[in-house]
Amino acid sequence: MQRFAVLGHPINHSFSPVMHMASFRSIGFDGDYVRLDVPPEMLGDALNALADEGFTGVNLTIPHKMLALPMMDTLTPEAERLGAVNTVRFAEGRMEGHNTDGPGFLAAAKATLGLAPAGRTCAVIGCGGAGRAIAITLAHAGAKRLGLLDIDRAHAESLAKELRAQGFDAAAIDRAALREADFLAQCSPSGLAVFPEPAARADELRAGQALYDIVIPPGSPETPTMREAAKAGARAANGVRMLVEQGALSFTFWTGLEADRAAMLRAVEEGLAAHE
Repeated sequence: MQRFAVLGHPINHSFSPVMHMASFRSIGFDGDYVRLDVPPEMLGDALNALADEGFTGVNLTIPHKMLALPMMDTLTPEAERLGAVNTVRFAEGRMEGHNTDGPGFLAAAKATLGLAPAGRTCAVIGCGGAGRAIAITLAHAGAKRLGLLDIDRAHAESLAKELRAQGFDAAAIDRAALREADFLAQCSPSGLAVFPEPAARADELRAGQALYDIVIPPGSPETPTMREAAKAGARAANGVRMLVEQGALSFTFWTGLEADRAAMLRAVEEGLAAHE
């Protein structure tokens, strides 16, 4: 049996085990997947322990994606480009860091909102590990202009400077500028049980916008930010499809096999419905 885990803090909200186990059963894969609450100061010890215990790989979520970067022995080009790790493969005593957030996000936005970023004005709320990966992905996918908003403006300024150095039109923005975006990516923890406030209010959004919120809230398919978007007349989707897409890509990275995305999606949707 191959063993996998998702590491985060907090982690009780994660549907990754349910999702992966559904795919394992569907394709006849002998595997187990668990969630582990790991405080950030314990991440290095936890990764080493799981490697020693013979785990095949792990996923990383808030707040570990950027913390893990210097802990890796090697990085894939995607992880290096995005500056964050959400997938780790243990092999031959080494840890290889990868990132499936970017391609997972693009696939999810297209599937749920019919949206591609090329030629659009985009905004990213939250510039942590996932937000950074998604901002860089949007830039490379042809976003016309990219606005970055973070509770710590220095994070947004730093990422904007990095993107401008690569020739992209990017800037740190204030909340009023959210209305200028055609497409918004909500990448902050707003909407999780410990951060229940919306990332943006209805009066900061407008009709005609599309918002993809990467959060999967416990107990409801609609995040607080999605509810505010609906009040403003904007279209919105939650993070379920991105979870499925990035998870399937992680599984392929670990094993070389294709996951059953349909089984994964059903498992997460059923899990959410059971919590309502």
